Amino acid sequence: MQLPGDQRDTGTSRSGNLQPGDPEWHSRVQSPLRLSAEDEPVWLDQADVVIIGLGGAGVCAAIEALDAGCSVIAIDRFSGGGATRMSGGVVYAGGGTSMQRDANVEDDPANMRRYLKLEVENAVSDATLDRFCETSPGLIDWLERQGVRFGSSLAPEKTSYPADGHYLYFSGNEAQALYAKQARPAQRGHRTFGKGLTGKILFDTLRATAVRKGLRIYSYAEVNRLVVSESGAVEGVIFERVDPASRTARRIDMLQRSFARSTTLLFPKLGEKLKQRAAAAAHGNSVAGAIAAKKGVILAAGGFIQNREMVRHYAPKYSGATPLGSMGCDGSGIRLGQSVGAVVDRMERISAWRQFLPPRALAQGIVVDGQGRRLIAEDSYGGTTGYMIAEKAAGRAFIIIDRALYRQVIRQALPGRGKLFRIQGAPALMALLLSSHRGRTLAELARKCRMDPRLLENSVAHYNDGSADAEGDMFRKDPAYTATLDHPPFHAIDISIGNRRYLCPTISLGGIVVDEATGQALGASGLPIPRLYAAGRNAIGISSNHYISGLSLADCIFSGRTTGKAASI
Repeated sequence: MQLPGDQRDTGTSRSGNLQPGDPEWHSRVQSPLRLSAEDEPVWLDQADVVIIGLGGAGVCAAIEALDAGCSVIAIDRFSGGGATRMSGGVVYAGGGTSMQRDANVEDDPANMRRYLKLEVENAVSDATLDRFCETSPGLIDWLERQGVRFGSSLAPEKTSYPADGHYLYFSGNEAQALYAKQARPAQRGHRTFGKGLTGKILFDTLRATAVRKGLRIYSYAEVNRLVVSESGAVEGVIFERVDPASRTARRIDMLQRSFARSTTLLFPKLGEKLKQRAAAAAHGNSVAGAIAAKKGVILAAGGFIQNREMVRHYAPKYSGATPLGSMGCDGSGIRLGQSVGAVVDRMERISAWRQFLPPRALAQGIVVDGQGRRLIAEDSYGGTTGYMIAEKAAGRAFIIIDRALYRQVIRQALPGRGKLFRIQGAPALMALLLSSHRGRTLAELARKCRMDPRLLENSVAHYNDGSADAEGDMFRKDPAYTATLDHPPFHAIDISIGNRRYLCPTISLGGIVVDEATGQALGASGLPIPRLYAAGRNAIGISSNHYISGLSLADCIFSGRTTGKAASI
């Protein structure tokens, strides 16, 4: 049987187990090509293991499969890296890693598990969470053997991302009072060694190791169809590829690199234009081909946050927020799995970040909902705050500060030595100057924000009474992040999920349901789909309930290694 040569799908199609009435989001994913017993396919290439998407999960799966003696091909829409390369390079690890020991951070797997259970809940089984924690020190050791470097210098204070020279920090809620009651606080955010955002260093190092071990890469290639046998086993993939040496590939690469810069987070419409231009460039200049997978296909193509129609369909509460991810985080890997009957779960789970540290002064104010009720302890992790705003406050919330804190916010948010201004300072300054209200009294401020004046006054009064004694505050937080709001005028900064003047970055957490021991994709019957695996944000994993910094990368490495080993058998 001759597989498709240069045929292209130019329309829209449903994928997999979507039901009648679901939205017809634009998709190049097609229904699988089903082979009969008489078919003799002519493949362009073949490998033991074929990986769709070469990001954090894909490259780790490749290394494990190569180490098992398999031939491996990875197919990527661009030049590789995905959201991992755009990230801060933070890997969540604990239980007594070598970096923790060097820094005299006391931790063990049981302590790590007690904390993570509060975040993970039942996204994965207790057995899988135990395995994740028990093997966490070894995960860092494994990365170091692949050439990745870490550091043990502790960040001096709580931060959303440590400045250069600091590599180990509280990257979640570990030190927040309510969580610290359940598990001993321990710094577990392991930032890859380097300057600035170090995700590119993490990925480039792993990619170089994989290539050295024999990984073959089909870049600028988009998989749009799976090939399956009569029995339902995945036999290979069909893709469309732009010549990597062509001007078109160079243009796509330029557009993708422009998209990866933080300016597209500040200007989402620019990001949309770049995506459209890249798709248009690829569409008219690609040639189709097919690759056989002798042992298995691994879906590792990232989440779906850039597919706004999928977000509106599965997670409408977050549709007004800002997507954070690579150009390829469009759900194509998930939809490929659905096309052969894989089931999905937790697709409504989105991580929305409202980070206040730095500037510290914002966390010394109070967060209230749209009515004026206090919502959360302000030194909580930004993803926890975002979750509360979206799920418990109908997406609408404000930070209340007074004149004294207002001045501190400006001073702390301005550029300075060791600060990552574009990530931490710039958004806070924009919010303060472009998206805040001011009132001589709390009642006046409440009316401007359409709050109940009595509720806001009561929230501030309770905070002022309790801020000097954290034990007396119903929203307990570290005394270092408390203040007394008694210097008018008062200010309310709009931190609503959909506020375009103070963008709320989001990533998707749901995906394909898998056998947790192997990463094999499961069908509606609960049985594995033969020779199909999913990892990273294509699959349900450790970070599919609540996200904390570094947990998705750690899960990509953990699940990628699991699928790479399993697919090699």
